[in-house]
Amino acid sequence: MPPSISGERPKRRRRVYACDSCYRKKIKCDGALPRCDWCHHHGIPCTYVRNEDLRSCKTPNTKLKTPPASAVSTPVEQEQVQDSSRSPYPTPGPQAVAPQGFGATICFAGQSLGNIGGFNGLPVFSAAGIEWIKARTGAEVTLDWYRTLPSQSIPHANPQRLPLPDIRLLRQVLENHQKTLSHRLFPVINEKCFEYTIRAAYNHELSDISPGPASARSCIFAFMAFSSFASGAGTENTITYTDKFAQEVYDLLPEVISESVTLDGLQAILMLSFCCQAVSADILRIEMLLSSAARYVFHLKGNTCPKPTDGDGDPLLAKFHVRNLFWISFIFDKILGLRTGLPPLFDTTSCDLTLPSPDGVDGHDPAVFITMIRLCIVQAEIYRGLYCVPALNKSDAELLATIRTLDNTLEEWWSTVPEFSSDGYPDSIMADFLFRMQYHYCTSAIHQTSSRCTAWVLNQDTRTAGSSLAISISAGRSLLKKFLDGKRHLLGHHLMFCLPEITVSTIHVFSNILMNPLEVSSATDLNLLRSALTHLREHLWQQAPESFTVQVRLVESFMADLQRLAECAIRKACAEARAQLEN
Repeated sequence: MPPSISGERPKRRRRVYACDSCYRKKIKCDGALPRCDWCHHHGIPCTYVRNEDLRSCKTPNTKLKTPPASAVSTPVEQEQVQDSSRSPYPTPGPQAVAPQGFGATICFAGQSLGNIGGFNGLPVFSAAGIEWIKARTGAEVTLDWYRTLPSQSIPHANPQRLPLPDIRLLRQVLENHQKTLSHRLFPVINEKCFEYTIRAAYNHELSDISPGPASARSCIFAFMAFSSFASGAGTENTITYTDKFAQEVYDLLPEVISESVTLDGLQAILMLSFCCQAVSADILRIEMLLSSAARYVFHLKGNTCPKPTDGDGDPLLAKFHVRNLFWISFIFDKILGLRTGLPPLFDTTSCDLTLPSPDGVDGHDPAVFITMIRLCIVQAEIYRGLYCVPALNKSDAELLATIRTLDNTLEEWWSTVPEFSSDGYPDSIMADFLFRMQYHYCTSAIHQTSSRCTAWVLNQDTRTAGSSLAISISAGRSLLKKFLDGKRHLLGHHLMFCLPEITVSTIHVFSNILMNPLEVSSATDLNLLRSALTHLREHLWQQAPESFTVQVRLVESFMADLQRLAECAIRKACAEARAQLEN
């Protein structure tokens, strides 16, 4: 039965056939206008294009099928049909993007909210989902400012060129960065190759490894910004100038692109995309940068594994480093795809997926890097199996079979993850923390898709032990509890690696509270949300760049709004229960 908030809708005559969606799903279509019950609850257009005769006789009523944008406007998200008239490139900030298959959705903290399924058969922040939240809480859903918040990202270009940092400071930052977990997760800089970059930028000594002065200069500035965002490395002065360093890279991009494809250019673009994630999680800008990085990788042949016969000495080392940059680009691409639903930039049929040697080629242990690569290969399979456009049309049986297969694939990866806290590096405990967070995040991403099943729409019970949706809820709780275990002196700058995961888990727990507000577990879940919010507020490192601080505060505000709405839902349900007892 449709929820009471949908109101009475006129019925079509019984002679009308099932709509396209119900026909594909092999389910009974109730034929209601303007959308049948299935399409209404899933926030999708109700179409009859497969039946040409029926479509031709329905022409006079087509306005019922496509209501004007003003009639269905919501604070958080517009239906996909409304966005056809909007610009595909909205203003910067926490943006609306339109990844194919998910409809327009708000994106912030690097996470699209449109592909997060609620436990009522609806995307949580679709138009119908917002109405459901209002009905469950009795409160206004005031999330519109997450869409319209002015951009806190890189400001307009400065005509004055920033001078290169002192070379002694640069070497100090490089030495400190190579000792961090961030360097082992994303080895975007190779010390020997970087020496050629330093010579080209500071002494104008060009070489085959660093042939472009603009690319070398941009790489220096990108590294200074990247090291501050990724590892909190450097002095207070370098962290203060982080945003200016990133801006200088943006200003140099036209010159970088006009030079030949270079190793320095690829490094600069990759590090800049990382900084962009930290600054504002501007999905469009990140994707543009990663698209450029992907083409650089292919031109530099990083998609193929170098052979010892390809050369020797530093030139061969540079080829192996390009291969590492391919993997870093691949990792960013797959993370972005799962978080946003955007199509991948790397087609695996065009890439040699041979993993790096476990012995390493630059003196560093590659175990953390290889574990991250294998995780992102799993994430690519999750996207392909559950979130790409063809996957959205799978039958219930196909969907559940895919969920089981991917769950086994994830468990196989998790069973091979070593315990890094015993490898002797000072911050290796954070590797264990981050991989555990990713494991819970992927579990939720896999199992939350079972809310698309017809049987779930009829049942809507997340409490059955062992059910796919119960597993998704449990994974969300486990992720937030793991986040609470993070030590303040260690978590700090690592927040940027897990903000999207924290956001998604908060939404899952919030959605379950709204489904079952009178359950004892809902009060416990509400306390978990409160604790996670407090923990997040306390774990920014003291010298965090201002732009990253803005991003964390945005997530805090969002979590606070969900906490408020969860409290409203519990109060409303208790009041209704008391009223029933009194009557």
